Amino acid sequence: MANILTFRFLRELQKQERTTKELEKLDTDFYKQVANYMEKKMGLDLKDNADFASKRDLDHTKIIIKDILNRRERKVINLAMLNARGNILPQNILPEEKELFEKITTGVKKYRSTLEFIFYDENDEKNTTEKKETTKDTTPKQEPRDKDTKSNDDNKQQQDTDTIKITILDNVPQFMAADGKSYGPFKKDDIVNIPTTAATLLIKIKKAKQD
Repeated sequence: MANILTFRFLRELQKQERTTKELEKLDTDFYKQVANYMEKKMGLDLKDNADFASKRDLDHTKIIIKDILNRRERKVINLAMLNARGNILPQNILPEEKELFEKITTGVKKYRSTLEFIFYDENDEKNTTEKKETTKDTTPKQEPRDKDTKSNDDNKQQQDTDTIKITILDNVPQFMAADGKSYGPFKKDDIVNIPTTAATLLIKIKKAKQD
C-alpha cells in the first residue's frame, strides 16, 4: 500500500527515523512523492495575505522533511562504512539511497586497499595457517631435539636477514614490517633490495613484484 503523504505521516516518520538505526520501509518512489508534495505546498498563494498559518505549516514541513532525509543519509553512510568488507545491501533502502550506498562502499574499499600494508599482519596469517593445520591433525607430534636443532634455528635466523630484490609497482609510504623495522618510502618503478619480511608484505598486497 502506497504511503499517503500528510503532515501527520511525515511527523510520525521523523520520530521513527530518530529512534531506530535501521532505515524505515517506504515506497520506492518516496523521493518523488516528497517532491510532488512540496511542489503542491509551494503552489499555495501566500503573497500579500494573512494566511500565516499556511506559511508556518510550510516552513515546519520543510524542516521535518529535511530532518528525515538527513537522518536516512547518515544511516546509509554508516551502513556503507560497515559494509565495506562485505556485499550486503541494507533493508528498506530506496533507489536514490542505493546509489549513494554503492558509491561510498566502493570508495571506502579503494581507500582501505591503499592502507592494507599498514593493517596487514604476517603473524596473523601464520597463526591462521597453524590453526588450520592443527584442526586437520589433532594428534600431537613431538620431535626430539638433537644436535641438528641449533643448526636449523641458525638457518631460520639467516633466512630472516636475507634480502629480496623487488620492483615497486605503486608509491609506498614508509611502513613497519613484522620484524619491527621501518622501510620506505618507495616510488613506483623503484628497484630495491629489502629484507624478506618486508618484501613479502609488499608482494602480498600487490605493491611490488619480485625480480
